[in-house]
Amino acid sequence: MSDSGRWLLGGVAAVTTVSGYLADWNQTHLFNPTWPPHAKFHDAWSVLLGTALGTSALYYLRRGDTETAALLPALYWATQAGSFAFPDTGGLDSESPHLVPKVLGVRLNEAAVSAGTVALTGAGYGLARRNAT
Repeated sequence: MSDSGRWLLGGVAAVTTVSGYLADWNQTHLFNPTWPPHAKFHDAWSVLLGTALGTSALYYLRRGDTETAALLPALYWATQAGSFAFPDTGGLDSESPHLVPKVLGVRLNEAAVSAGTVALTGAGYGLARRNAT
């Protein structure tokens, strides 16, 4: 397995493991006084799901199972991106645009981060597979 592909997949898995805590453990999400308990429940669920999928991906990566190590975080990020297709959903920029950074004119909202992370996962998998043969 390619070291660069392995490191990239490991980085994505690690980010997936901690990203929910970094993004949601604050007043805009879990501690938002305007959110009802059920909304906070779903947010906590997604945080724990990211932790479980990212940690599992690290486990499978260590075992050399590149396919599973790439699939697990990709599922998390792809479903986050797909959440924008549901009615009346929006990212943080729909409520607090001043909190969403711009890089090269692109808002780094959940959709952009999800797409970028899925792309990094694909690149890591491709590098790992190319050098495995």
